[in-house]
Amino acid sequence: NWEDAMDICSRLDSSGLLVTDSVQNIWRLPTVDEAVRSSVHRGKNAGGVWNADTKTTSYELPPDKESPLWNTHLRTIYWWTATEVDSLRAYIIVYDGKIWPKQKAHRLPYRNFRAVRDVE
Repeated sequence: NWEDAMDICSRLDSSGLLVTDSVQNIWRLPTVDEAVRSSVHRGKNAGGVWNADTKTTSYELPPDKESPLWNTHLRTIYWWTATEVDSLRAYIIVYDGKIWPKQKAHRLPYRNFRAVRDVE
């Protein structure tokens, strides 16, 4: 669920491979804007734009479930984002670039997360 994803990201070590016992705050969930802007189509950036006012996306190219951003061999088709809708919901991004508000408490095998970190 969203809370677990937030917690795990906050406790990842600098390599991103080990979940520590204490909060590190090196890694985090991407915002909706970051997730949309990182979407790809056939190895090229899809030119995604998130309009925060209308809560809509637009793309120059239609994104798809492509490596390396998506593991094409896993069932994951949704990623959590850090962007909250309200206290009970947060946005997910679908492999095809759509954005949906979902209950933070939901646990589904095809909904996962990807950690990001700021460039130093």
